[in-house]
Amino acid sequence: MGKEFFMKRWSNTASMLALSVLVAAPVWMGACCAVSRGPSAEELAAMEAERQRAVEDSLRAVRAEEEARLAAEEEARRLAEEEARLAAEAAALHAEMMSLSTIYFNYDRSNVREDQRPALDENAQKLREYQPEDMVVVEGHADERGTIEYNLALGERRAQAVKTYLVDAGVADSRIETVSFGAEKPAVMGSDESAWSQNRRVELMRK
Repeated sequence: MGKEFFMKRWSNTASMLALSVLVAAPVWMGACCAVSRGPSAEELAAMEAERQRAVEDSLRAVRAEEEARLAAEEEARRLAEEEARLAAEAAALHAEMMSLSTIYFNYDRSNVREDQRPALDENAQKLREYQPEDMVVVEGHADERGTIEYNLALGERRAQAVKTYLVDAGVADSRIETVSFGAEKPAVMGSDESAWSQNRRVELMRK
């Protein structure tokens, strides 16, 4: 009886072990296969696509940054050129408005010639419209012929004639100073009409 009982018990135990092996084997084999197998073709393709997207995103970001840098540099260059252009225009306008034309006279005369009126009108306009607070010095000159005293007086009459014209054109009398140099400061050296005609003059200068 003891032997039969033992054999029966062993048979039951063996059956249980076999059943356990049959149940656990698929799970164990699946786990082993899951550990040992690599990514599938679909997974590899998905991984490559993701990597490619990351590369493209990075390249787009670099291009966008470079384009923004170039655009900023171009804008800065354009602004600098525009500023330089405006500064040059302002400097040219200042030089033009500060420049006053010389007025020329006939021999031994102090009246303003008709052909000199447009230049005097332009001078008056500049003095009225640009830096109207400036004082202006009107210098009378004569050519070398005549005495010192006579040429000084002639230069003064010429300066006064120009001052009167400017005042009549709207320039304040208080802004204008007159002075005569006679023949002391010739514009052109020489003793002929080509030199004398350029020395019979009135020069105007802001101060």
